[in-house]
This record gives sequence, C-alpha cells and structure tokens, in this order.
Amino acid sequence: MTALIADTAGTDDAVMRARDLTVEVSTEHGWVTIVDGVNLTVRRNEIVGLVGESGSGKTVTSLSVMGLLPRNARITRGSVEVMGRTISTLTERQLTEVRGVQAAMIFQEPRRCLNPAFTVGDQVAESLRRHRGWSRKRALQRTVELFELVEIPQAARRVKQYPHEFSGGMCQRVMLAMALACDPMLLIADEPTTALDVTVQRQVLELIRRLQAQLGIGVLLITHDLGVVAEMCDRVSVMYAGQVVEEADADTLFHEPKHPYTSGLLQSMLEPTQRGRPLGYISGLVPPPHLFPATCRFQERCSYAVDSACRTTVELHQVSPAHSSRCARIDDLKLPGVTD
Repeated sequence: MTALIADTAGTDDAVMRARDLTVEVSTEHGWVTIVDGVNLTVRRNEIVGLVGESGSGKTVTSLSVMGLLPRNARITRGSVEVMGRTISTLTERQLTEVRGVQAAMIFQEPRRCLNPAFTVGDQVAESLRRHRGWSRKRALQRTVELFELVEIPQAARRVKQYPHEFSGGMCQRVMLAMALACDPMLLIADEPTTALDVTVQRQVLELIRRLQAQLGIGVLLITHDLGVVAEMCDRVSVMYAGQVVEEADADTLFHEPKHPYTSGLLQSMLEPTQRGRPLGYISGLVPPPHLFPATCRFQERCSYAVDSACRTTVELHQVSPAHSSRCARIDDLKLPGVTD
C-alpha cells in the first residue's frame, strides 16, 4: 500500500478544500474529537457526496466549512478554505462575506429555517439587501427571478405569501432560491430531502442537479441515502466515526468498493432487480465519539476483521490514482459492490 492519496488536481478550480480537518467538542467526557483528519475537496462543475450513518461527522464537517460550529466546538488541527480563504482565520464580519456570497447552505426540514412572521419573498430579498446593498424593490424583483429559476410557479404572486402557505417541497425551493441569491460558487446541501415524500424528493434533487450544471457551481451533498448518491454525485467520500474511510468516483465506489463499511452500506440498499436476495445489514451502531477506538474504528462491526491486521491505526491509503481506502486488508479483500 502506498501513502495517503494525493490531491493531484489544480487548485484553481477548487471552491472548497478541507485539509486534515479535526474538530473537537466539549462534552461531559471533556474535549472529544468528533471529526478526525478529514481531507475533502469540492471543485467547480461537480457534485461531491459525503455519505455515512448518523453520528459519522458529516454535518459537523459541513458546519466547519461554513464557520457555523457551535460555541462548544472548535477546529484543533487542519484548515478549511472556501474560494482560497481560510475560514478559521476570518473575523465574524469577514465570514459574512463568505456565507451566502461565496458559499451557501440548505438544511433539512426547510420549514424550521423560515420565519413564519415574514413573507418568503422578503426573507429571500433580505439576503440581497444585506450582502448587495440593494433596495427592497430591486431585491424583490430579483427574488421573483430566483423563484422562477427554482421553478416555483406564479412567482410574482408567491413571493408575497408566508411559509405556512407553501408545501414542504416548495419551502425547500425557497431555501434553494435564498442560497443562490448572491451567486455562490459552493452549495452545501445537508440532507435536503428529509421529511419530503418520494416524488417531491426526486423533484428537488433533479432541480439541484440542473442548477448545478446550469450555474457551474460545486455542490457538497450530505446524505445517508446511497440511491441519491448514485443518481447525483460525481465523486463520493464515505465517513465513519469521524474519519473518511473511502473516497472514489461514484461509479468505482459502487462497483469496486475497497472498504467493508462501504460494501456493507451498498449491500443494505434495496435492489429491485435483485429480488430474492437477502437484504444486507451492518450489525451494531456507530460508537459515541468518546469511545472511538484508537485502532480501526470499524473493526468491532466488521465481518472481515482479523486481529493481526486490524488492531492497529489505519491511515487512508491510495488504491488507484483516484481511489483511496482506510482498510488494512485492501490487498487481500474482494468486497461485493452493486451488480448491474
């Protein structure tokens, strides 16, 4: 096995880059590491999936990118750059020049992100008034254009309505319009289809994909749904217990996984073409951060673990020029992926 996979692409097309990102949070057990040495890059014109179970560190990673960590959390090592600016070195005022302008984020459960006391149009226009210094009239005119961009019908009328008059799917479109208001180059979508029905989920995801292609932005899509990843993403990073355990282009990851955790996630997907095949599962749960083992963090749940190889610290190693895995048995395992 060779050393840690190198980022061979140029820096000019990277809209976000995390290098050795390590985040600690203050708990009843003291300061505990919840994100450990994450390297992640998002470039223009691509969608990168960040995948893993709840508790893997996906959302904390995204909050670090936006400079939105809670007060009891801190970056203790590494850095995050957005459009070449190192987030941890910026003042709060400088961060406002990044958030919403160079990078924007949409969250799960959009209704909770909208203020019920104001019209949806005023809430989107506020971003333009704050960051661009536009008048209310000009900002509302642009908001109508943004509503049309995200395919909200009768946009001129609907900007005057309140959040309770919108469905969950339409509220997510409003959040997307708000995120795109100031033409950011990075969009972070954190579980954007949670609480939406299946039909609306597909509509929202297809809209994000069309806008990404149309605007040429980079998208970091955070999800636990590998079906979404298969349809949406160019590259994928899989996280487990605060670490990236595998990264590759989407096609390679699905057909030639090189980490047992990734393979286990793939085997747990419903495959309509594989009727009669037992549905796979991964036993156990992601351990809490204060119980992360010093050895391979997936070992206790891994059916391929052997003491001689796996009871040691495992680094992320290169499998091929664009594929890496954090598994001590890369060379001798043939893991099942998704069959065509």
